[in-house]
Amino acid sequence: MPKHPTPNKPGHYWAKLIHPSREPEGEDWASTDWEVVQVNDNNGEGNERLSVSVPGIEPSQWVPDFVWGPEVLPFTQYN
Repeated sequence: MPKHPTPNKPGHYWAKLIHPSREPEGEDWASTDWEVVQVNDNNGEGNERLSVSVPGIEPSQWVPDFVWGPEVLPFTQYN
């Protein structure tokens, strides 16, 4: 998957966690493949304006910790 721009708004995106934040010693949270993550508005500034929720990892991560893929568009149900 080609590299995409860094997210600048909340939503779901394909990403690879490259430099995990707050990782306990002896664990390896770095992504081995692309996964869907949730970008959240953290009401902060700079690199901490947006936080990232990764399935299976309790502490939020930061946007610069990732290589980014495309946004996952919302599912729309058709009648």
